[in-house]
Amino acid sequence: MIFLLKALTLGWAVIYADRTCMYPLLSIMAGSLALTSTEVGGLTSVYFFLYVAMQIPAGILGDRFGLKKVLLFLYAIAGLGILGLGVWGTTYSSLLFFAALHGLGAGAYYPAAYGTMLQVVEPARRGISSATIGMGMAFGLLGGLAMSGPAYELLGSFRTPFLLMSLPTFLMLILFHYKIPCVHGSKRPSWADYRAVLMDKDLWLINAATFTALYGFWVALTWGPTFLKLERGFSLGQAGLYTGLVAITALPAALLWGKLSDHWGRKKIAMALLPLSGMSLYCLSIAESEVTIIAALLTFGLFSNSAFTPVMVAWTGDIVSKRYPDLMGAAVGIFNCIIMSSAIAAPVISGYLRDMTGSLVPAIVAGSAVMIAGTILLYFLPANVHKT
Repeated sequence: MIFLLKALTLGWAVIYADRTCMYPLLSIMAGSLALTSTEVGGLTSVYFFLYVAMQIPAGILGDRFGLKKVLLFLYAIAGLGILGLGVWGTTYSSLLFFAALHGLGAGAYYPAAYGTMLQVVEPARRGISSATIGMGMAFGLLGGLAMSGPAYELLGSFRTPFLLMSLPTFLMLILFHYKIPCVHGSKRPSWADYRAVLMDKDLWLINAATFTALYGFWVALTWGPTFLKLERGFSLGQAGLYTGLVAITALPAALLWGKLSDHWGRKKIAMALLPLSGMSLYCLSIAESEVTIIAALLTFGLFSNSAFTPVMVAWTGDIVSKRYPDLMGAAVGIFNCIIMSSAIAAPVISGYLRDMTGSLVPAIVAGSAVMIAGTILLYFLPANVHKT
């Protein structure tokens, strides 16, 4: 079990580093290729459009033919995408193509990784196990943001970070082959079974509430480096590193909230985390000094995506294991499809607000408002408690 969690955590870290190494470079890409803020926001949106589009198909294929097979094939596609960004990403159209290809391949990881974990791990440890895998997200977030700026400044090309990340992406295939078990449903689900999952009110409330949490998170992550560089006067390296600070507090927070949700119940923890996350994001919009900006980002990490989402994943697993035990891959795919739609909307909407106002402050404030509003959805969910 421990080797499985280590492999899934490391795989999530590499996917996140692949993804986040682009964010500090958005202003560089805009300057190099004469792009608007909306256009460079479109690079992350096209990635997430394909990423989201693959969630449900990957989950369904995993339930039918094995989650491991789907993971290995599409992770290799993700490797080709990140390699293409580093080698052939010289025009806007080529960047769009390879960003989309990487998103297509990366789209299988969430349903395959969490679908496998939720079927193998006992219910009373789902929260802490989800948080353990989520640590990979935090490590990858920090690593991608921290290395991107210095790699560019050292070698003078925005394609360098992508080329560097292609190596660990391909190496992960070897680890997956040896450390991940073959897991799929005990029967071939029918379309009526899938329809039941899609019509489940409680799952939709979980999906929608988590969408709001991730909307604010992606506002901060995709546009945070640009905000700090252009509106708060930090260097490119500082802007990426400081945005990555959310990962530092997210690491212990994810384990803490996951463990507490196993003991106290998912609902109590989720209803505390989501509004606090929204308020800490708002604090970033009004922070001016280096100290207050760092404090806002560290506080945001305590309550945002990496800390909040593992609780919601475990909650999804609690419901699906009781109601639809042979559809775990599909249910997790639907969950991530809905919540990651926020990553399509947030970059472009935020870029549009910046184009209209000349500042990213309105975009950050809007993100915090969406997160706080999402707390209302949690009230309508029944408590689902697993005690050790």
